[in-house]
Amino acid sequence: MRIRVVEAGLELADCRTRTPFRFGIHTLTVAPHAVATVRVEASTGEVHTGHSAELLVPRWFEKNPERSIGGDIASLIGSARGAAEVLTDGSSGAVFDHAWRMIEARVLPTPVSAPDRLTRGFGCALWERALIDAVSRGAGLSFPEALEVDLFRFEPARIHPELEGLRFSPAPPPARLAIRHTVGLLDPLDAGDRPSDAPEDGLPVTLAEDIRRHGLRWFKLKVGGDPEEDRERLGRIAAVLERESPSGYGVTLDGNEQYPDPDALVRVLRRVGEEPAGARLLASIRCIEQPVPRGSTFDPAAAPRELSRIAPVIIDEADHGPEAFPAALALGYRGVSMKTCKGVFRSITNHLLAERRGDGAFLSAEDLTHLAPWGLQQDLLTAAVLGLAHVEKNGHHYFRGLDHLPSTEVEALLARHPDLYRPLGSGGELAIEDGSVAIGSLSTPGFACAVRPHPGVRIPADDYEPPEDP
Repeated sequence: MRIRVVEAGLELADCRTRTPFRFGIHTLTVAPHAVATVRVEASTGEVHTGHSAELLVPRWFEKNPERSIGGDIASLIGSARGAAEVLTDGSSGAVFDHAWRMIEARVLPTPVSAPDRLTRGFGCALWERALIDAVSRGAGLSFPEALEVDLFRFEPARIHPELEGLRFSPAPPPARLAIRHTVGLLDPLDAGDRPSDAPEDGLPVTLAEDIRRHGLRWFKLKVGGDPEEDRERLGRIAAVLERESPSGYGVTLDGNEQYPDPDALVRVLRRVGEEPAGARLLASIRCIEQPVPRGSTFDPAAAPRELSRIAPVIIDEADHGPEAFPAALALGYRGVSMKTCKGVFRSITNHLLAERRGDGAFLSAEDLTHLAPWGLQQDLLTAAVLGLAHVEKNGHHYFRGLDHLPSTEVEALLARHPDLYRPLGSGGELAIEDGSVAIGSLSTPGFACAVRPHPGVRIPADDYEPPEDP
């Protein structure tokens, strides 16, 4: 289906966390939820509308402590505006044509060392997903069905010529997908460190409470860069997992760019492994994510050779564009994060590249604090069609259920996606049971969500004022 984009609009609403989320250099307490809407005209003259959404998380795309939180959020809004200008220039083409020309205009001309290169790709990815939704809805196809019939005219060889002749066949979405629970740097672990001001809102606060309520078996553990603090905290986490998950568990370790010397993290982990519970924690690590700062990632001197002996190392923040994954593989990294905030077609291309290269190359499904419904559901279904067995999700943990949405949208989600959400008081929440969520209802016409944004409840981007630093 060839389309011309006739409108691209962005609306926002601030969302406050129920508990603070500390990752890397930033503690998240408030951020805007951005909802993107596109209207496209097909060659038949029909007009279709699609949506996507993302939480505008500051100080992940650019870890610049000198810039204000508001400045960081403004840069993400600016990325979306810049990509929209490209998208609405009157050009006609298939969905992939539009997605790739945004990348060609906004990302590829920018040096890989530029601090805003990852930010520039964010806006492209946001509109890409809205286009996928619009065209899939117009064709009456679910996302997996649309991929199967090549509705988007995806050409991976335009991104990497070595993929010439390869075609992506989506994996059949499973009935359920395992949730990997984030353990942030400020998260209380058990009753002994449950804060006196913890929210009494019907949801878990400590790691132990989350495991008991949701039956969790997968975990993502954050480290902060202080070797002694990280050793002590990982040891405490190991003790909690030993007690609460006696039948076994799997973990990934997120460095969040906090270890310029990856061998320092090796020493931390070896000390953790000196205790029996710590040794079992180390044996459960499936991968280690982005330990070194993004600017050092492609320096051969900083390659995580010894760290790779503990577990495969992947890139995340250093995934600044299409060139990043092949360059990382050449240095001994084995994987790359799958995040729809970096692009759906980018993730599919990296999947094909991993298949072509072999030698243990893989994708790991990570999170940018997705909130329901559009960002969360589109990311879940993308992970599913890539055949990934578990995916990090934390928006439901740091924010209270569906409280960030108007009641009309909550009611619609509970009615149209009753397998994924369940009632919580007067609202709703993600229905995690036995460590996983049911995703059958995501295979609906459009991109993973049967519900549309309710008009008039969010602020147009032109009228929005970013929050000030706390």
